[in-house]
Amino acid sequence: MAAPLRIQLTPEEDRLLLELSLNPHVHKKTRLWAMMVRLAGEGWAAPQIARHFHKDRTTVYHVLKRFLRSGPKGLVYRKPPGAPRKFTPEIAAFVRERLAEDRVWTAPQLAQAIAERFGGCLAPKVISRHLRAMGYVWKRTRYVPVGKPSAEEVQAFIEEEEEAKRGRGKG
Repeated sequence: MAAPLRIQLTPEEDRLLLELSLNPHVHKKTRLWAMMVRLAGEGWAAPQIARHFHKDRTTVYHVLKRFLRSGPKGLVYRKPPGAPRKFTPEIAAFVRERLAEDRVWTAPQLAQAIAERFGGCLAPKVISRHLRAMGYVWKRTRYVPVGKPSAEEVQAFIEEEEEAKRGRGKG
């Protein structure tokens, strides 16, 4: 059995821990850990605190040891490390450059361009998600003729449009 951890809180530390435990803008784990330390400061044993919060006693011991080692700033929740992001700021800048071009890009085309430039592989769905986060929206692509139509083509279109408005069966 582990030796009981004795925690003596100064009035300033107790006030700070109380503020941490009641502040709704603080991460919920930090609030919980602050409450655990305050109870330990009032004389509660780690197994009692663990039963009170429905946690394992080793969790409580870890929190109390971290508080003894680092003080109140040791209770601040930090996101655990994970794999590095695949969609880096360099890729985001590259995508913005491509989308500024006078051409239509689809997510699979962007995925292929990213793979050619940076290597690696990003799925089109991942790219779509990041495009939405960057403020871009998806619109259906449509086919249009390349270049400006000639005067004869414009005149033919206008005549066809007028004929369609009048109706074919009347002529």
